[in-house]
Amino acid sequence: MAKETFHKLNPVKKARITDAFLREFSLKKFDEASLSAVVKSLGIAKGSVYQYFGSKLDLFLYLFEECAKIKMKYILHIRREDFPDFWKYFRRLYNDGVQFDLEHPLASHFLHNLAKNMDSPSLKENMENLRNQTLAGLGAMIQHEVDIGDFRKDISVQMMAFFLYKMSRSIYDYLEEVEGINPSESIQTVSYTHLRAHETEADL
Repeated sequence: MAKETFHKLNPVKKARITDAFLREFSLKKFDEASLSAVVKSLGIAKGSVYQYFGSKLDLFLYLFEECAKIKMKYILHIRREDFPDFWKYFRRLYNDGVQFDLEHPLASHFLHNLAKNMDSPSLKENMENLRNQTLAGLGAMIQHEVDIGDFRKDISVQMMAFFLYKMSRSIYDYLEEVEGINPSESIQTVSYTHLRAHETEADL
């Protein structure tokens, strides 16, 4: 995670550093991302990174938390009890999730690029934990539907959770294939500074 020295940076420098690393990790796998290339583009010493983060993994996890916080603002307010059935609820989650993708392509690309790191030796444990947490969360949602009688009891909750997990992953594939979203192009149109500004405005 980020060290106190990073949090104490002035907001402009902090956002500039975050922006640069988000772009690198949004387009490359963790093991292929180059800290040296990023610090060179920033005009700072590579040692500065380790003054702000204990390791490359700490930096990566910080970026993940920042992007996840933005996405959560789009979907955490959506409550199952406000919808007559699960699929209307899920459709709303889908719609607001796509809105996040379109309004925050830099954060969106970073989060969706996580899937490419499933086979990374450096991230294997972290990625497996994230995947298991996601499946567990979906399983809890499905179990609730089973308990209230809206989903069949003779179909495995684990199987349905896996189906929803894969379907959710395919949403981004759809955006790339059909909507024409190109990560290398769309992340050039937004910065982390803009991302944070949008977040601040949403809190007002």
